[in-house]
Amino acid sequence: MNNDILYSINYHEMTKHSEFSVMNSNYYLDWSNRPKPFKVYKDLPSFPLPIDFPHPTLNAITAVSNLSIDNESLDNKIQITSSLSSSKDVSKITTLSDLSSLLFYSCGITRVMRFNSVDYYMRAASATGALYPIEIYVVTKGLGSELDAGVYHFNPGEFSLIAIHKGDHRNLLGPIAGNNTDVTTSPVSLIFTSYAWRNAWKYQSRSYRHWFWDAGVIVSNLLAVAGSMHLYPRLIMGFMDDQLNRLLGLDDQKEASILIAALDVDSMKNNTSQEQSMHEKILDSPAPKVYPLSSEEIDYPEIWKAYNSSKLFDSAQVSKWISHKRNGEVDKLDKKDNSNPGTLRQYSLPKPFVDDNGPDIGNTILKRGSTRQFSRLPISFLTLSNILLNSTKGIPMDYKNDSDSFIDLYLVVNSVDGLKKGGYFFNPRNNSIDLIRYKPGHNISGHLCLDQSLFADASVVIFMMTDLKHVLDILGNRGYRAVQMEAGITAGKIYLLSYSSGLGASGSTFYDNEVTEFFSPHSKQKETLIAIGLGIPSYQSKPGRVLPVRLTREQMINASSTAS
Repeated sequence: MNNDILYSINYHEMTKHSEFSVMNSNYYLDWSNRPKPFKVYKDLPSFPLPIDFPHPTLNAITAVSNLSIDNESLDNKIQITSSLSSSKDVSKITTLSDLSSLLFYSCGITRVMRFNSVDYYMRAASATGALYPIEIYVVTKGLGSELDAGVYHFNPGEFSLIAIHKGDHRNLLGPIAGNNTDVTTSPVSLIFTSYAWRNAWKYQSRSYRHWFWDAGVIVSNLLAVAGSMHLYPRLIMGFMDDQLNRLLGLDDQKEASILIAALDVDSMKNNTSQEQSMHEKILDSPAPKVYPLSSEEIDYPEIWKAYNSSKLFDSAQVSKWISHKRNGEVDKLDKKDNSNPGTLRQYSLPKPFVDDNGPDIGNTILKRGSTRQFSRLPISFLTLSNILLNSTKGIPMDYKNDSDSFIDLYLVVNSVDGLKKGGYFFNPRNNSIDLIRYKPGHNISGHLCLDQSLFADASVVIFMMTDLKHVLDILGNRGYRAVQMEAGITAGKIYLLSYSSGLGASGSTFYDNEVTEFFSPHSKQKETLIAIGLGIPSYQSKPGRVLPVRLTREQMINASSTAS
């Protein structure tokens, strides 16, 4: 089914927004049925994580941008200084505190906000609608005497790990991922899953797109914090879906695995001795019981049709997925000529810079929060340049080289010193932004983002676009996952770079075809993936904190999510 790309094309077309579809939707949010923000197991005990973990101190811009490790440079890695690492050379995850730091700064609770006598638990990375559909599982060989080998679920509500399976199961995870050595030799892998209903409650069938946006912004935090620890993660989207879902004990057609992050590709190889019969027993074991998210969960078949059509079922299909990188197919897509004879003016971008006095990545993550009002004040061209150049680096996926990308960035510029208002294309081939359309920006940027005033007030709105048909021709339906994930990671990097520069940012959905039309003919045949506005906030918000949140089971079962 992965090769029948009509599944992804039809899903994308069916879930497009237009003025007509938005205005004529009769869908309403049933607040009495909104899903709970935490996955709570009924019968499994929890293991509390330490809360005195180290703070990642690497400069934020360096952490976000200096993570590209192409094949040719694996033996010549950039050495970066950080007090976080417990090793003096290329460090490994050696302590439970290291793992706790990674988990907290990726998706831990950084703010507790109280409205109308209800507590809302906000996290280190953004989530569409603040509904937090992404769960993280840990597969590890163990961390000395502090953590036994096993498969664990991370619960941010009580900042704990819940043991799903005991033992070192990398010899099972490795074959599931096509015997990927990054998985088999890593002491710790994080597996990202989506609990579909949690986001579909608000966004319905379109929420399949959000799986990858929401996972992507968490991954961007993970990559930056891992960089501060001298770790070099690899991101893996090629695996046998059904087997991985069963390993984690996921509820079929309600939850799904979407990405594996192998955290330390430099680890010494450690062979495990688990018997295959034990692995088969684990895959056949029933899913652990969990408390329901809502009194009623509504099924959206189009989500699961798109997901099921992009599954990989055997090692041959996984090998084919990985072969795209070996054969350079994505490389050819990335280097296609994006120049356009209709370019009106070209602005060369200065080389990216690092402010040595800028905030570290830990404090930047704590400061980040989706901006709710922009001031319309201009931002500097130098700051915009730095964000564009540094946000498009270092996404180490299994199907492409790190420097390759599916994503094209288009911009509506409203208020940037030295730039005319209008539509632009970020041209990475010659490090420029090309003016492709004159037009006063504020009204159009707000209109394209579902007529939201927030994005009319932004200094710049960045639209991530791709030649979707071309991507699907190369990667099949699974390419839809990949391109949405890459867009989510890029958006997460833009978030972090914006806040490290004293700006604010907020993500948005959009009128799909109108975005393509606005940037045409340059954007002909391209589809929009995600939009993010940035600018100077009109208010001063309090940063988040390292919170010692230890909710009880009863608090988590009764906790409220938040709509935003």
